[in-house]
Amino acid sequence: MKFIIPVILFYLFLLIFLFIFQRSLQYMPSGKINKISSYLLEGFVEKILTTSDGTKLLSWYKPAEKGKKTILYFQGNAGSLGDRAHKFSVFAKDGFGILGISYHGYPGSGGKPSESSLIDDGKAALKFLSDQNISKENIILFGESLGSGIAVQLAAKEKFASVILESPFSSALSVAQKRYWFAPVSLLLKDKFESIKFAPKITSPTLIFHGTADQIVDYSEGKKLFDTIKAPKKLITVEGAQHLDFKEEFLLEKIKEFLPEEY
Repeated sequence: MKFIIPVILFYLFLLIFLFIFQRSLQYMPSGKINKISSYLLEGFVEKILTTSDGTKLLSWYKPAEKGKKTILYFQGNAGSLGDRAHKFSVFAKDGFGILGISYHGYPGSGGKPSESSLIDDGKAALKFLSDQNISKENIILFGESLGSGIAVQLAAKEKFASVILESPFSSALSVAQKRYWFAPVSLLLKDKFESIKFAPKITSPTLIFHGTADQIVDYSEGKKLFDTIKAPKKLITVEGAQHLDFKEEFLLEKIKEFLPEEY
């Protein structure tokens, strides 16, 4: 009996810790953003976007070549834009336009990250592209891991050229429940990113990449999301691949195969 109370107190302390520090566990910005010229990204420029709450966001932008689509890129929860520089370079060399944004609280941007603030970041990015006279039918939403939650929510409201999801989840809640199985996650988690509720409303052609050995976002998460999408879709399953374990050239090849000839 004397051991029960300490165990209960420890468990309660653990739950309080998870609740208080949950966003530090969910969002992991890191690294320092250097000047864009140091990343050898030809044709890219830095742009500062302003969100609805007045927060300034760093973004990298390269216009599309004539007749080509623009990729609005939503990164995963860790690192910075600099970690995606090679991917941006590969896509841009094939003619795609690129707009990559640094979320609230991520290197180069102000504010603090949350589900609502990241969705606002996406809306600010769309406004920027609209101001460049780029229509929705010429925009590809690309969501990487956490970024898939943003792409799915935006795609549920309007039609785009395409939606590309790399290692996506059905919901952040589902992923967290598996990881923190010992805790009442549904009661504790603030930012649930319930993509599964938005996916049936997507009308844009959707391409999903997921690896069967993904230990961060289980393959079943991507499959569950895929099954709820009613728009034209394709799931590329990569046997043995782990989380975001796809070469940029492979992604580009499969994206071009999925999109119409004139992309």
